[in-house]
Amino acid sequence: MSQRRDQVEERLDEYESQLDSVYRLYHIPVLAAMMLFMLWVRVRHYERMIGENGRPLYRGNDPYYHRRTTEYVIRNYPFNMPYEVWTGFDTGTQVGQFGTIFDQVVATVALVVGLGDPSTETVTLVTVLTPPVIAVLCVPPMFHVGRRLGGRLGGLVGVLIMALTPGAFLFRSVAGFYDHHIAEVLCTLLALVVAMRMLTVAQRDEPIYEFVDTREFGLLKAPVAWGAALGAALALTMLVWPPALFLLGVFAIFLFVQLSLEFVKGHSPDHIAIPSVVASLVAGLLVVPFVTTTELTTTELSILQPLLGVLVAGGAAFMAAVARLWEDRDLSRAGYPVGVAAVGGLAAGVVALVAPETFDFFVRQVRRVAGLGSTDTAATVGEAQSVDNPVRFFFRNYGLAFYTALAGAALIGIRALLAERARAERTLVMVFTVLLVLFTLTQQRFDYYLVVGVAATNAYLVGVVFNFIDIENVRESVTNIEAYQVLVVIAILFVVAGPLVVRPLVFLPGVVDVADGSTDPGEYQDWEDSLEWLSEETPEEGEYAGGSEGTLDYYGDYERTDDFEYSDGEYGVMAWWDYGHYITYGGERVPVANPFQQNADQAADFLLADNESEAERILEEDTGEGSETRYVMIDYKLGYAGTTKYNAPTAFETRHDVDRGDLGLTLAAQRFIRQGRYVPAYAIHNQRDYESMRVRLYQFHGSAREPATIVTRFQEVRGTLVQPNPRGPDGVAPVETYNTSEAAREAARQDPNARHGGIDGRPPERVEALEHYRLVHASEPSSSDRLDEPPFFEAYNVDAQSKVPYVKTFERVEGATVEGTGGPANAEVEVRVQMEMPTVDRTFTYRQFVRTDDQGNFETTVPYSTTGYDEYGTEAGYTNTSVRATGSYQFIAIPENGTDVFIGQADVTEGQVLGENDTAVRVEMQSQASSGNETSDNETSGNETDATGSDTDGDQSGDSGANATNDTTQQRARAA
Repeated sequence: MSQRRDQVEERLDEYESQLDSVYRLYHIPVLAAMMLFMLWVRVRHYERMIGENGRPLYRGNDPYYHRRTTEYVIRNYPFNMPYEVWTGFDTGTQVGQFGTIFDQVVATVALVVGLGDPSTETVTLVTVLTPPVIAVLCVPPMFHVGRRLGGRLGGLVGVLIMALTPGAFLFRSVAGFYDHHIAEVLCTLLALVVAMRMLTVAQRDEPIYEFVDTREFGLLKAPVAWGAALGAALALTMLVWPPALFLLGVFAIFLFVQLSLEFVKGHSPDHIAIPSVVASLVAGLLVVPFVTTTELTTTELSILQPLLGVLVAGGAAFMAAVARLWEDRDLSRAGYPVGVAAVGGLAAGVVALVAPETFDFFVRQVRRVAGLGSTDTAATVGEAQSVDNPVRFFFRNYGLAFYTALAGAALIGIRALLAERARAERTLVMVFTVLLVLFTLTQQRFDYYLVVGVAATNAYLVGVVFNFIDIENVRESVTNIEAYQVLVVIAILFVVAGPLVVRPLVFLPGVVDVADGSTDPGEYQDWEDSLEWLSEETPEEGEYAGGSEGTLDYYGDYERTDDFEYSDGEYGVMAWWDYGHYITYGGERVPVANPFQQNADQAADFLLADNESEAERILEEDTGEGSETRYVMIDYKLGYAGTTKYNAPTAFETRHDVDRGDLGLTLAAQRFIRQGRYVPAYAIHNQRDYESMRVRLYQFHGSAREPATIVTRFQEVRGTLVQPNPRGPDGVAPVETYNTSEAAREAARQDPNARHGGIDGRPPERVEALEHYRLVHASEPSSSDRLDEPPFFEAYNVDAQSKVPYVKTFERVEGATVEGTGGPANAEVEVRVQMEMPTVDRTFTYRQFVRTDDQGNFETTVPYSTTGYDEYGTEAGYTNTSVRATGSYQFIAIPENGTDVFIGQADVTEGQVLGENDTAVRVEMQSQASSGNETSDNETSGNETDATGSDTDGDQSGDSGANATNDTTQQRARAA
């Protein structure tokens, strides 16, 4: 019996020894498993982000500019781009937060992988996989932070939260999201690890100023060294992303809190102030060699980063000095924080009086990150928007872990107040987390920083709970484990991570679902066809109209300047600022506006301009070389009301005094209801909207439009404007057609819940034609992100999935002068020509109306040519337009009280439209008796308006409402 007992005890000792080994090393395989899971989730569909021939299909627009700056480094290794002339026409720009050390590191990896000469495929693969790899590299420092706060179990829980969060940290680190965001998180974690170590050493070694006086530098060695290391980490973060200087602000607030706690509780602020001064100064000094401007700006490496480093260092030194003065005068320690704050407020007041512009600058920056709201312009940028519903936002991204994080932060704060000495590293994590919550509520982009705070404070809370239940006792003997300990561990894991794991079971997207949805090419795919055409079928930069023969080097080294001098033949492309990087990278042309929001106001003013002459003035006044802005690119999101981007220009415009309410009326469909609320389905244009350049270009292709004969009706349901249900008890049709535009106008006037026209390209009043803009290319129909099917499509039997070009490209031209004679006196002449868009196999008719004088003569300018296309292609410095006429121009005039119709016909050459041929087009109008029979006017039946009032151009941008809605137009058609 005794022998058997001995064997059992030996067996238990052996198990306990093995358990001890497992306990010492168990975190390694667990961490490895979580790292593999994070990598798998992010790269499982990476091939979606790589197109044919290795071209990238990144998500978002900024990744394409990072690709450009990375390629620049590869070709000019190891230097970044000093100045960018391929965007921001006509000045160029300093790229600021792009072309940083982030791009240099990735370029280095690409060069190594590509053995010094990486191919396009290699660079694409490296850049596509960079975000997932960096996300995985965040695990070790995150575990280290968690372990310092809550032991190894706490560290593992922190990493688990990071691995399972479906928020910004995830979708900004999936394959193909090639941006600096995830690198910011890694650098922040590294800085946090070093800061925690520095603070621990500072409180352990307790350095004071007297060590300097007595030259006891050995006692300062460790704190100062860790302070310098923290400075280097902070500098690295700012070199990756210059606006990361906000971390210096976070550090400054922490210093105020911690140094106050130190002094109030009887400790010298010197202990933490000394290494903190070193850290702040080193951070500022290391950035100095990379400063590109002496202006105060957050978006590039400016004098602001070193200045803020000096200010934080000065603040820490000031607090330490005030503490000594306070102690010498035997003042109440409890009043110390108030005194410091009062002096700080006084200093801010002095700055406000002496340098009000500088003071206002800092106030604006604080409001931007902590103002709990968004400006009108910031609200148009997804990552800069404030959080509308915090409860839903935080639960969606963190589940219950967000609330346990708040509990952990609160516990840190309570313990800091009650303890004899607050642990500085814990205070730092608490301040970081609380401020990041505030920043995230103000700008959603900070959510990918917040994951660090949520994970860290949960790690601390887990450590507290595990210590309370004495989980360490299990290590001493496996027989010591108690049931309640197991239950507590399970409960903690369920509360912290459970909601993130079971999300799919409650119909919420889990981490895999979010990653899969995010690993998908963005709208660049829909622009790619137009960008390829732009790069191949328009003249190279510098070659327009036989200019300087392409002297603008795509990877050239240009010195910084406030206004780059573009040469003859170098031109700009006008588009909404979202698409500037697409044009730079994919089209290899120079956009006017870009996602830096450079010239965003000019783009908005141009798109919203309500007459052509004003649009021309905008280009000429806002850019000294406005005549060299040669192309305009518009996608359906800017061309159709009711889309996600349609109202964005109103936040940036500076000339028109319009807001989103002035550009139409958004309606919901009764069948579109989500969570008890009506969902906006489509919008009704108004006359001001139809007269804007973007609609006249995208929907009308520069053609004139006659007043509509339709009325759109709606009704108000629970405060929401909705489309009536034609099958409902009221039987009200959403769209009604009248015989004349006057009848439709009168019907709408009598019904407050009705609008005259407004859909399907049908304005309430006539819209005049453009004379200097022509459609030169329409993209292929979009295979993704299609137009939602609005209810009025059903009413008109129009297929929403018909061939709708996603992007349309227009060219500014001189226009051909047309001189007509022989027409009826004081009559209106309709000028028309049929054009073909081969990419979508559709035609449209360009129309213009002009009046004759007393002698029956008229003069006008037309932007479309009918012949001579082959003479003016890209080799001649002009556009190889894909939109071409199917026949000659037709001219039709009817005397007001006459029975005869006057008609004429003429061809317009490409040279005349481009201004290379100054000869006017001559048209001799001839009188013909009206036969009452319709003729095709050189148009095929495919161009006739069908019974629905919509032409064969499926995007309603051709003849919609122009042929069959106006009495005068019908008369012309019959007479012709």
